[in-house]
Amino acid sequence: MKKIMYLFIASLTLVTISCDKDFEEVNTSQNDSPITDPNLLLSYTMVAPSTSGDLNGVFNLLYDAQIGGDMGLCWAQHWSKVMYNDEERSIPRRGNMNTFWTTLYANTIKEAKSAYTLAGEAGNTNLQAVSLVLQANAFQILTDVYGPVPFNEAVVDGNVTPAFDSQEVVYDGILGLLDDAETLFASGTGNFTASADLMYGGDMTKWRKLAASLKLKALMRISKVRNVSAEVQALVDSGLLMSSNDESAQVTYLTNAPDANPIYETIVNGNRGEYKVSSVLVNKLNSLSDPRLPVFSQLNNASAYVGNVPGEENSGNYNGFSSPGTFYLDPTLKAVMLSYAQVEMYLAEAANEGIIAGGISQARVHYVNAINANFEFNNLLPDATYTSSAAVDFSTQVEAREKIATQMWLLLYGQGIEAWTEWRRTGFPALSPVVDAAIAQIPSRFYYSTNTQNTNKANYDAAVATLASGDTMLSKVWWMN
Repeated sequence: MKKIMYLFIASLTLVTISCDKDFEEVNTSQNDSPITDPNLLLSYTMVAPSTSGDLNGVFNLLYDAQIGGDMGLCWAQHWSKVMYNDEERSIPRRGNMNTFWTTLYANTIKEAKSAYTLAGEAGNTNLQAVSLVLQANAFQILTDVYGPVPFNEAVVDGNVTPAFDSQEVVYDGILGLLDDAETLFASGTGNFTASADLMYGGDMTKWRKLAASLKLKALMRISKVRNVSAEVQALVDSGLLMSSNDESAQVTYLTNAPDANPIYETIVNGNRGEYKVSSVLVNKLNSLSDPRLPVFSQLNNASAYVGNVPGEENSGNYNGFSSPGTFYLDPTLKAVMLSYAQVEMYLAEAANEGIIAGGISQARVHYVNAINANFEFNNLLPDATYTSSAAVDFSTQVEAREKIATQMWLLLYGQGIEAWTEWRRTGFPALSPVVDAAIAQIPSRFYYSTNTQNTNKANYDAAVATLASGDTMLSKVWWMN
């Protein structure tokens, strides 16, 4: 994978990429990227050289410590900051929320749509399918974080004021993109150049499984507000879901900045030692006798695992609290879009809830598979003693519901936005607002981009009117109801 990254970065330096820092965040481009190779465009949507300081690519965005950390891992209470903890206390920097919006629309979706057109002109239907998968993933992140967002009119030439679509409409669109991708993959022709494919090295079989697995994720995300049983069972019966860690959608970063994992670049290379694990995480891991504790965290100066209480400022005692584990501070840490472990945990939930066949016994099989897969990701051996312990195993549907959700929360450690999003969906484990929080709950969503308010006000106002508490972090997104 490192070789792939080097080849990609070397090839990308041969062309000039417009980073679109001031791109009107949905639909306009004063300076379209001059790249005409759809392979490179799709690489750019994932990870691009960050010499400009911009967050180019979905992985760089999600693993940025000021975004995926401050407004993901801290809000999921995996991390806590002993200083500079406004975001943890629900006082976010609006600029970072603007960046999140702009990057996904102007870089990820725009470039993926351009790649779709170029691949179509070349008769490369497999590459068209990949572009649809990456669009679907980006749209799901957007709607899960903001609520109603532009979908049908997003990134349409000449339309600088796109209408916002309801989350129901956006989810229908996401599922449609993934269905279209499956149709293309099933009879596809053409390739994704191995050196440009940062996730799978050109393996279309794995991309096809990612499309099916992302569809499972989307369906389970809305499973409390829509009957998805037939669709989920069809995915299980298709045999197209991920079946091992080798099929997880992830990229490996390089050893040196600016091409290292963004978490490393901020905490280690940037010497930002205020990031610590939270007391909530440490207490949960201790209560389960969970062997991931020394992987998720480091010993403090007293040779103990001590998490900071979320929201508390302890700037005079940096060394008294445990930093994130060295595995998660490695510059080459894999950035994950969707893991096999997460897929198995969704199947455990689906079986437990009667969405698919198998009941609690089949739920347990998927549950253990998920935990073992996450152990493997964290360089740990499967631990039957752990999975069969009273604290982890389950015997009733109600007990399973909480334990499956809690283990999902744990296996998403490091994936800040996804961990916070899954917690918003399930409510497990039970979390409370942090100390000195600015609002009386853990945030439910991001504020909309301020640029959108200024340039697309009528459509912004219409979208805000559909949110129970307006454009605030108190408003629930659709599937939280």
